[in-house]
Amino acid sequence: MTKLDFIQDKAMQLAGQLGDGIRNVPDHAQKWFKAGVAVGAARTGGKLLTSTTRRHPVMTATAAATLMAAAAGLAVFSYRRRKAQQRTINGQSKRVEARRAAHDLAAEHETSEQTGQNQTGQDRSNQ
Repeated sequence: MTKLDFIQDKAMQLAGQLGDGIRNVPDHAQKWFKAGVAVGAARTGGKLLTSTTRRHPVMTATAAATLMAAAAGLAVFSYRRRKAQQRTINGQSKRVEARRAAHDLAAEHETSEQTGQNQTGQDRSNQ
């Protein structure tokens, strides 16, 4: 085994240990890492946008106008859709009368009190 092979083996071993360590990182550390990556991407995107705007102002203005028009169209579409969902549906309906009128229930209650039974027909003296 030459010295070069030994260095390569050691490098592979260290890389494996590093990979295992990254996989076993606690959950909160992974969230912070993802947040850092997102912030870095946003900063890089901002710098790229600024440099592109300086080099090509007409193209940037055209893209911004197109984006605004698309957003306005989406807003109008969602407004109309919401309005359409709020409309009432015109249809036919008919009134359904109750099976028992209130005065019939009162009369039945009076007669059951006179006979000593409750509405289910059971004798009250057992209760």
